[in-house]
Amino acid sequence: MPSRGLRRQRPTQGFPLKPRRALAEAIRVFRLLLTDPHAGQARMGRALGVLRAAVLFRGCETGELVNATGRVRVVAGGRIVLGDRVQLAGGMIPTELVAGPGGELRIGERSFLNYGVSIQATRSVVIGDRCMFGSMSCVRDADATGVRDIVIGDDVWVAHGAIVEPGVTIGEGSVVSAGSVVTSDVPPRSLATGNPATWVPLRARDALHAPSSAAGG
Repeated sequence: MPSRGLRRQRPTQGFPLKPRRALAEAIRVFRLLLTDPHAGQARMGRALGVLRAAVLFRGCETGELVNATGRVRVVAGGRIVLGDRVQLAGGMIPTELVAGPGGELRIGERSFLNYGVSIQATRSVVIGDRCMFGSMSCVRDADATGVRDIVIGDDVWVAHGAIVEPGVTIGEGSVVSAGSVVTSDVPPRSLATGNPATWVPLRARDALHAPSSAAGG
């Protein structure tokens, strides 16, 4: 299930920083540019990403310091909710966040989406806190067979090119390996791999790769 942190979110709309905070940030950036140009440019890039996100997600509900450093296709026919410090990286292919009419897409705080990620909510896609999505990964709650809700818990990593199909629940702390297609539920703290994906507990996987304690002595 999604985290308590996600349920506590009270997203806001409008400009991402209050005027005083925006002025203070501008002064900090200017000083950094004078004393440490590299750090100043990096901080300016982050600030521009926050401003870009404010424009891209106007009409959506966003927490503080949501940051988009690349192109994002936003279709808010329904409700899109982004928690604090959600990061959307730039790259060769734009990311897309789609909530169809009456649908809801929620992404928890401090989650990270690489370039080319596609998340489509016809009815409901709920993603927890601190999740990571590799480039070209895809989450969708509808296909030719119907519409079924998706729930992704906290601290989940969906690697490059993986697909999460309708009706799936992925437990907290789990990992979906690159290129996998998840068609059924994944328990917490598990590794899902393959097409269709099967899962093993992450501890069991670690045990398989641990050095043998029988050697030596």
